[in-house]
Amino acid sequence: MGVLLASEVRRIVRSPRFLIFTVGFPVVYFLIFSGLYATGADAAVVTVVLMLNMAAFGAISAAISTGGRVAVERAVGWNRQLRLTPLPGWAYLAVKAAVAMLVALPALVLTFAVAAAFKHVDLSLVQWLRVLLAAWLGVLPFAAIGLLVGTMATQDSAQGMATVTMLVFSLLGGVLIPAQVLPAAMATVAHLLPSYWLAEVARDQVSGGGVPVQGVAVMLVWLVVAGGLVAVRYRRDALRV
Repeated sequence: MGVLLASEVRRIVRSPRFLIFTVGFPVVYFLIFSGLYATGADAAVVTVVLMLNMAAFGAISAAISTGGRVAVERAVGWNRQLRLTPLPGWAYLAVKAAVAMLVALPALVLTFAVAAAFKHVDLSLVQWLRVLLAAWLGVLPFAAIGLLVGTMATQDSAQGMATVTMLVFSLLGGVLIPAQVLPAAMATVAHLLPSYWLAEVARDQVSGGGVPVQGVAVMLVWLVVAGGLVAVRYRRDALRV
């Protein structure tokens, strides 16, 4: 399992284009949006909100895109080869989820670092750690959702499905568009999505607030349901061999 994890990480590192799109774009978006909207008396508050939203956007994109790459492995027969080894199916899925989490981490860290260095976001060390931990753990449902996309998509449709999934969660979850400006029905939907709570829980850590029970519940439900569907899809693929 450790060997597979190391191999997967090396594959990601050797794909600079993938890393640039998943890790670099959120930073660019943050710099653009903060330059446009973080002005006036509330500039500092807006900057922090934009930082957390763009970091969440990058982490969501990284996790879903990483999981979506499973579709390519299914198409070339890599999964079938792994089934001939002693590696159990749950270990393969766990490694894929771990890789998604690892890829999401630089998207968070880099966005936070740029915000501190160039936009003068001034948080204490404890605040930074709380925000980073809350945002990173909030990526867990998206690691499972990305794997679900990868087990459902074909090699040709994987990228499109991953992109659409990422945009749906980011737009409806209030990450790219503030949930406050959405129509009432859409705002209700936003509160049922893990993307909304990923950013919301992270914002609470800046102000020293607690972790909302509703947010944890929503993210756990998505993690369990998506993870269960991934296990079902993987088992069905194994039966077709």
